[in-house]
Amino acid sequence: MSVKRRKKIRLSSELYRAITLPCSITLATKEKQPVFSNQSLAHDFVALLHSSCEQSNIPLYAYCVMPDHVHLLISASASKGIVDFIREIKSLSTRIAWRHGYSGGIWQRSFYDHFLRKDEDCRIVASYIVHNPVRAGIVERWQDYQFAGSLAYHL
Repeated sequence: MSVKRRKKIRLSSELYRAITLPCSITLATKEKQPVFSNQSLAHDFVALLHSSCEQSNIPLYAYCVMPDHVHLLISASASKGIVDFIREIKSLSTRIAWRHGYSGGIWQRSFYDHFLRKDEDCRIVASYIVHNPVRAGIVERWQDYQFAGSLAYHL
């Protein structure tokens, strides 16, 4: 009987540590539960994201916290790779969710990523990310959505 192995979905580990490569990441909540409909939890997640990026020198080109998923546009820093950063954010935010009354895990097991190609403009991708709540019909202007923004650009 053969053992079924999971397909490796990650690219080479060097890419996730390259400080010059912006990466678009989507983190989905477990079973697409609208965890971040809880605005207090969403606010705490954004605060965690800001402080973690600043502490690790991770460039946060854009972020958007939607009810059942999170979009990030980041690069690695000299001190922290993307995979380690995402692992840390998911762990810390799960603990925050527990303080808000959730139990168990709140995240899907992995995450989706896309490294920007040379012909992709980081500002355009960042703008696309912050406009997510507009496309979803939550707000008319992304600036009115308190859970989206950038620490790198004035969008």
